[in-house]
Amino acid sequence: MLLDSLFARRVVVLSGKGGVGKSVVGAALALAARDRGRRVLLVEVAAPLEAARLLGGTRSAGRETEVLPGLFTVNLDPQAVLDEYVRHVVKLELIARRILDSPIYQRFLAAAPGLKELMVLGKIMVLEEARARASRAPLWDLIVVDAPATGHGLAFLKVPLAASSAIPVGPVGANARKVLELLRDRRRTSLLVVAVPEEMAVVEGLQFSQLAEQELGLKPAAFVLNACHERRFDTRDEAEVLRLTAEGQDGRIAGGVPLGAALRAARRQIRRRKLTSFYQARLKRSLDVPLVALPFLFREALALDDLRLLAARLEAA
Repeated sequence: MLLDSLFARRVVVLSGKGGVGKSVVGAALALAARDRGRRVLLVEVAAPLEAARLLGGTRSAGRETEVLPGLFTVNLDPQAVLDEYVRHVVKLELIARRILDSPIYQRFLAAAPGLKELMVLGKIMVLEEARARASRAPLWDLIVVDAPATGHGLAFLKVPLAASSAIPVGPVGANARKVLELLRDRRRTSLLVVAVPEEMAVVEGLQFSQLAEQELGLKPAAFVLNACHERRFDTRDEAEVLRLTAEGQDGRIAGGVPLGAALRAARRQIRRRKLTSFYQARLKRSLDVPLVALPFLFREALALDDLRLLAARLEAA
């Protein structure tokens, strides 16, 4: 099963076009791991709306926060992570404070593209290496990383590769090489690409999958097609909807709903179901990794029960 393979790793990284429900998929994946008895940390990067709200928890404020027994979340702010690194290196708070408040430090940050991203990845590496004090067992059985959207996700993951080449010596370069080693280690890290059955999302997801493997050596473990419109009518019912529409039938159905409105809703469902089938077939032809379909949920706002439904679908994949 897919989850058996994913949960054998230490880190699962999710990426996908903005708006495809990547955070929801990440939360469902973390919930599935937690339900298997894992101690799980869900990591987000500068998320304006944290996944903790879906799990019934509160904002993490940059610290690992338990939202359900065994399930923790943290929203990493890149600037705060970099400031934390400065304090770790300098040790003395007075001197660290002077550095952080210095205009030179601020200009250095503005002139060093990718530094914040590298520090965030370094923080994830530190979390992966964290051990319990008494037993020395890993503090986290699984870390689920909700990475930036594909437009920035590849650049985010490429930062350690660029830094390891550009900075051959010193602690920053050494950390970049360690982060790159973690990302490329298929025994410890898996990559999931998330899309929805729409042209741009599927195209970006396929391009990201190819470039991640070609440029970084990160082959996705699976491709998740989220928000799939599943069949709600059989073939005969679909034909009847189209016939009634073509004939211009009028009237009302149960509950006083106008027949015309019901037929329009049914036709939209049929079109979306066909689009979902089209993109599923396209992805199956293009991918050499498992394709997992998750259903579209007809909710104004998702809740914990919805995540459990998605987690069950992932469990069955």
